[in-house]
Amino acid sequence: MRSAFPVALLAGFASAVAAQQATPPDPADPAAAVPKPAYESAFSGYRPWTEPAAARWREPNEDVRRLGGHAGHVKPAAKAPVAAPKKEPR
Repeated sequence: MRSAFPVALLAGFASAVAAQQATPPDPADPAAAVPKPAYESAFSGYRPWTEPAAARWREPNEDVRRLGGHAGHVKPAAKAPVAAPKKEPR
């Protein structure tokens, strides 16, 4: 059991050293190799608007007639509210 701890410690140290990144290039050095900046235009997936196919006017009108007018959006005028009866003074 005594030899397992130093081996585990050595393995942990080795993995920690391997996980360290290389030193970044000096930003003041104009000759330093740096990755190209990633740029994607906001318009890269843009699809221009296209005019939808126009329907004939008779077809939509026939649909409205078949569905029963304006689907309940146009209702008859509401009746005037009835006033509550006045209480007689005591």
